[in-house]
Amino acid sequence: MDNNSYLEKLKGLLKVKNKKCLFSCIRDLVSNGLQLSRFPGKDNTPTRQDVTQFIAAWFKYAGISADECRDWLIDYCVDILSSISSSSNSKIRHSTKSNIKYIFNSGVSFDCGCENNRFRASCEKSCPVYNEMSCKYKERMEREANRSYKPEPVKKLTEQEMVRPSVKDLYREQFEKAIEFIRDQKDKGVARKKIVDLLNTEGFKTRTGKGWTYPTLTSVLKSFRIV
Repeated sequence: MDNNSYLEKLKGLLKVKNKKCLFSCIRDLVSNGLQLSRFPGKDNTPTRQDVTQFIAAWFKYAGISADECRDWLIDYCVDILSSISSSSNSKIRHSTKSNIKYIFNSGVSFDCGCENNRFRASCEKSCPVYNEMSCKYKERMEREANRSYKPEPVKKLTEQEMVRPSVKDLYREQFEKAIEFIRDQKDKGVARKKIVDLLNTEGFKTRTGKGWTYPTLTSVLKSFRIV
């Protein structure tokens, strides 16, 4: 199916009381897909998984069941979002199922970011949830502005300490702060390579006390489901 067919099918899934939930950002993504022309630098371009989880979170917010979401979203990802992915159709189907299960079984909520949405999708102030989402975005930005990501110095062991902690225990607190820092940078749309540079500049270490690399960051993003 083409984009318009998916949009019409989506409208049919919405109950009468939920028709107002077809927000402009969702309508734009479904009708036009992810517009790469809106990301001239390419560094901050969202991935297929980013779009998938965003739309799945919207399905959940709109009160559409996980099964209905799965039936619609898997085909949409294969037909439309495969253009921004190097994965095979079978891998896209499997990944989409995993993302839907994660969104519906977790506390992840729909948070579009209004005009600041990471997909640079259309946003209208007349949107029924504009005020709600705008306040949520401002509160999130305030929390992040007041949050300290500076890693605590690693405690040096004394000769009197009988039990030597593992490397992972030694760097556990720094690593947890690094995860918070990574989430913050991803929410701001910072490119992965830039995040790696910032982590090393700020003195963050991995769970094994080493410096950060692009493959290490990619693995952490996948393990912690950071989008």
